[in-house]
Amino acid sequence: MLSDNIKNYRKKAGMSQDELAEKLGVSRQSISLWETGQTQPTIYNIVALAEIFNISSDTLLGSYDNANDSPDYALEDENPKNKTKLIVAIVVAVAVIIGAVILGISLSGNKSKQPNSDFEAANGSVVQSEDLSVNDNTSENVNTNSSKATVQGNTDNNNSKVATENVAGKSDNSKVSESANNSSNVVNNSVTTATEKFDLFSYCKDFAIKKGTLNGDYCIYQQPATKYGGYENEYFSISYWSDSNMVEFCLHCPLSETYSHNFYLRMRGGFNKKYEYLSSKYYRDTGASLRSAIGNIDPAVFSSNYPISCDKYEGSADGQDQFMEDSRVGICDLIYCLKEFVKVENMECNFSDFEFVNF
Repeated sequence: MLSDNIKNYRKKAGMSQDELAEKLGVSRQSISLWETGQTQPTIYNIVALAEIFNISSDTLLGSYDNANDSPDYALEDENPKNKTKLIVAIVVAVAVIIGAVILGISLSGNKSKQPNSDFEAANGSVVQSEDLSVNDNTSENVNTNSSKATVQGNTDNNNSKVATENVAGKSDNSKVSESANNSSNVVNNSVTTATEKFDLFSYCKDFAIKKGTLNGDYCIYQQPATKYGGYENEYFSISYWSDSNMVEFCLHCPLSETYSHNFYLRMRGGFNKKYEYLSSKYYRDTGASLRSAIGNIDPAVFSSNYPISCDKYEGSADGQDQFMEDSRVGICDLIYCLKEFVKVENMECNFSDFEFVNF
C-alpha cells in the first residue's frame, strides 16, 4: 500500500516525519495522515516523495520489497550499458525506417510508369498522368508528373501514407485515414476536457490538511471572522473530517457566557453542488444542545432573502420560528465570510466554483 511504502521508505532514508514534512513543504500532520492511510498525497506530492526517496513514482505506488528490505534505487535503465544498447537500438530502428521510406518512394516512381495511373495529392486534388507511348519524351513527362505528385503528397505528413497507398490502387484508405484522424481528435478533446475539470472538494480537503492543525479525527484551520469580513469575537474555520470524507466550513458565534451558536456548511466527496447545513445553539460549558436544525441548501437558488427549511429539528417548539430565522442569517454570514476567505487566502479556486450565484 502507498501508506506503508511512504513509512518504510522514510525510515529507510533515516528521516523523521518532521524532516520529511519540511522537505515537502507540508505539515507533519499531513505525513502522519498519509502513513496511516487516512488521506492520500496529491500527484505532485507523490512525485516529490519519489524524488526524495530516490525511487520512481511507480515503485512508490507499488509493493514494498520486504525480502530485500531496501528500495529499488538502481533502476535498470540507469545502467550505462543498457543506455548504450537502447541508443544503438534506436539508431538501427531509425535507419530501417529511412530505408523503408526510400524504398517506398522508389517503388512509387516505378508504378507511375503504368498507363493511366493517377495520384491523389494530400490536398484532395488528383494528378493524372498522360497516356504512355513509345516516345521517350512522353515517358519523361510521366516521370515528371509522378515526381510532382510525390512531392506534393509529402507536404502533409499526416496524409503522406494516403498518397503512397493510392499509388498501389488503394484509394479507399484516404477515407479510413480521415476517419482515424477525426476519432483521434475526439479522444484528445475528451482528455483535455477531463483534465481541465476542477475538483473543488479535493482542493478544499488538501487546503485544510496542509494549513490546518490535526485535532483527533479532523484537521482544522481557524481564524478570527473579522479577517474575512465577519464580526468581532466570531471565528471562521475550514475542517476536513477523514472518518466521514467531509469538508466543513463553520462560523462560531458566542452569544453570551452561557450560549454559543454555530453554523456549518458541509461538502462531501464527489461534490454534487449541494450542501448540508447544521445550525446548533448549545451551552458553552457542557456542549449540550439547546436547539439544532439540519437540512440541505441548493446554492443555485439560495440567497440572503431565501427562507431556510430543515429536514430535522431538535428543541422546544416554542421559539422554533425565531431559531430558523437566526439560522438563515447565520448561514448567510458564513457564506459571505467564505467569499472573502477565498480572496484573502489566495486560494487557487474562485468563489464562483462554490455555485452560490446570489452572493
